[in-house]
Amino acid sequence: MKLFEKLSDSERKALQNGVIEVHGKSMNRTALGVVDAMLQLYPNATFEELKTMLPDSINPAAPKNYKSLFKPYTDKMYGVIQPGSIRKECEENELDINASHFTGDKEIFKTSDGIEVLVSKSWESKDTETGEHDLENLINHVGQYGIRVVSFESNKPFKKGEYLIEIINPVLVHRIQNPRTKKFPWWILLLLLTLFGVALFFILHKSSINETAEPIPTTPQSKVTVIIEDKPTITELKSQIKSGINTEGESLSFHEILFKKGGDVILPESEAYLLEILSFLNDIPELTLLIVGHTSIEGDFNFNTSLSKKRAASVVNYLISKGIASSRLTQDGKGSSEPVETNENEEGKKLNRRIEFIITNDGGKEN
Repeated sequence: MKLFEKLSDSERKALQNGVIEVHGKSMNRTALGVVDAMLQLYPNATFEELKTMLPDSINPAAPKNYKSLFKPYTDKMYGVIQPGSIRKECEENELDINASHFTGDKEIFKTSDGIEVLVSKSWESKDTETGEHDLENLINHVGQYGIRVVSFESNKPFKKGEYLIEIINPVLVHRIQNPRTKKFPWWILLLLLTLFGVALFFILHKSSINETAEPIPTTPQSKVTVIIEDKPTITELKSQIKSGINTEGESLSFHEILFKKGGDVILPESEAYLLEILSFLNDIPELTLLIVGHTSIEGDFNFNTSLSKKRAASVVNYLISKGIASSRLTQDGKGSSEPVETNENEEGKKLNRRIEFIITNDGGKEN
């Protein structure tokens, strides 16, 4: 499929190890969580592509009360998902769509081409047509797409429950959602650089001819004074901790940890800085950190606060995926409420967009 054409061999292999985990509490809600995870991981999928990834053969037959519409009572397969148009068919056959498919708040999805997605509500542990466990078929099938189901209550198939979706490989999520474009032809780039050089030569040559002995006075421009708080480096903090100095409350800020614009997906170029923090945690086994997200002032205050918390959570999830115990990490988000620089220019805004790591315990006796 086109969705996977631009993934490298190593990325496809990593896909098999799981990208998103689904924790379910009941069979039908687990299936709902799987479809939700698929659409979160592949937001650009059309309905036809989603239907290809989740074929009807996974869950072919519906329970008896849908016998006038689905298999084994008609030729129409029940399937994993159906388009919103199934509502009309149910109505024409005097069937309650709410009994056969999820239709509640936040239970209906849409594909990139605007088609409503309704998820099948009934999942049998012994299918009426195949004798197979439908949900296990779904779980085994979606593993190839990076979705890993961690748990579900198979002995309570009709019990209402919830599900939890957790990103375990944010770097690969970013790659899947932002496929590489074709490289720009090098010869066109060379031609453009040559033309630019020629144009620059004539501009500079003309400027030198027009220069006068007395420069034209200009109006002085205001200059913003940048004041960066002097904070210790990781190396210095390691040295202080090993020397027995109490470092509780000390912090490190990284504005180089970058995220997808308006989102919480970590960009690949951030990994080098995250690995520094990972090394810090591995070198000091007793170390615990509070990870705080900060944003610049653009946009809605409440949105920025929520976004900063999600970004901090993404960093926590990354460190946990690298083997750090979750008990050593806490998280928070301050939005734009604690700037370290002015928000009146891009340089200041860039410094305000940061992830802060605050030492809550360095294992020392004084802590």
